[in-house]
Amino acid sequence: MKLLSWLPCAALLFSASVAAAASQSQSIDRIIAVVDDTVILQSELEQAIHMAEGEMKDRGIAPPPMDAVRSQVLERLILMRLQTERAKEAGIKIDDRELNDVIGNIAKQNKMTVPQFVESVKAEGLDFTSLREQVREQVLVSRVRQKEVDARIVVTDQDIDQYLAANGSDDQTEYHLAHILVAIPDAATPEVREKAHAKADGVLKQLRAGGDFAQLAITNSDSPQALQGGDLGWRKGGSLPTVFANVVPKLAVGDVSNVIEASNGYNIIKLVEKRDAGERQTVSETKARHILLTANTIRNEDATRAQAYELYERLKKGGDFTELAKKYSDDPGSKNGGGDLGWQPPGVFAAEFQQQIDALKPGELSQPFRSQFGWHIAEVEERRTRDVTEEARRGRARQSIMQRKDAEEYEAWLRRLREEAYVEYRLGGDKSDSSPGQTPTPAAS
Repeated sequence: MKLLSWLPCAALLFSASVAAAASQSQSIDRIIAVVDDTVILQSELEQAIHMAEGEMKDRGIAPPPMDAVRSQVLERLILMRLQTERAKEAGIKIDDRELNDVIGNIAKQNKMTVPQFVESVKAEGLDFTSLREQVREQVLVSRVRQKEVDARIVVTDQDIDQYLAANGSDDQTEYHLAHILVAIPDAATPEVREKAHAKADGVLKQLRAGGDFAQLAITNSDSPQALQGGDLGWRKGGSLPTVFANVVPKLAVGDVSNVIEASNGYNIIKLVEKRDAGERQTVSETKARHILLTANTIRNEDATRAQAYELYERLKKGGDFTELAKKYSDDPGSKNGGGDLGWQPPGVFAAEFQQQIDALKPGELSQPFRSQFGWHIAEVEERRTRDVTEEARRGRARQSIMQRKDAEEYEAWLRRLREEAYVEYRLGGDKSDSSPGQTPTPAAS
């Protein structure tokens, strides 16, 4: 069971409030980093490392040296802490009732009851109370990202037109990518840039010599996906970061790019898989109409049902559906149009209503039936199959542009958070101290 598979950006964020695993409960806790006005404890780092090792095992990645894992995990904890603190500053809260609903959904996704889920968590050596707080923080991070990043992203029709003009039919191609980033701060000196470039060149040389991409990502990458072996998952061509858009389509599956310089640092991309999603799309639509009768203080449930059957008999004898709907229907949305519901694809209506109209032939009238809204009499007028390829194409373009803009904005926002923060390391030799802005960790989610 993958406990964190449901979480937004779970692959790149670890909790800053997780207590030590049961096997580590006897160890003496100590502060290993100061982040602005808060601290990160040894127990939190050890538990996050424990979870990172589990993620690597699930992905089949052989763990690199522990120093590399520890450094990567600590940076993720710092980023998580900065984001949760920003969420608190913005007044974002997740109360226990909402948290219980989220936990219930996690259990359901794992095909368990909540008690079964609790026992499963304990069986994996994790503390459930601590996991609850981790879930709370993940939701906080998702909310603050929505507020400060996602809500500011706008995609216009002009953006879509330009995207389609530039990509043509290639926008159907999807790429499974892996990524290594050697980051540089925004105001990096030439010396810092040169050192980072040399490191990226060294990593590329190891890759060309047959080095394992996942291990080298974990050991060297500053990307939040580092602990997942740099795995970016599937990306549509149009949602690729701008700096990769001209490189990725030219790679063959299995190829590794040259070092790509960008504002965030030096990047290396591997094309893991490639697929084409360019099939034409159609949808079957139904044009239907209905009369809805709902019980009220004057007409109880039995009387409502009786009236529905009375109207049904009138319709069978040639009564005018439009006139009867205008006079008797309680549906304010369709009443004035004679009950007309327009052309609709499957899944728009409530399940009980959809099931009834799906069973009707064009021109056929249903018997009265009940849904959560009341008693219906429905009629299917026509059916058609419509080509929605262009609509779907524009929809995918909008989504791709949104993803690309969101990733770039989130990267910039995270980098600002990291560079503006005061971070002091107390690892006992790894990184003794720090000042605001040291070791930025951009994102490419």
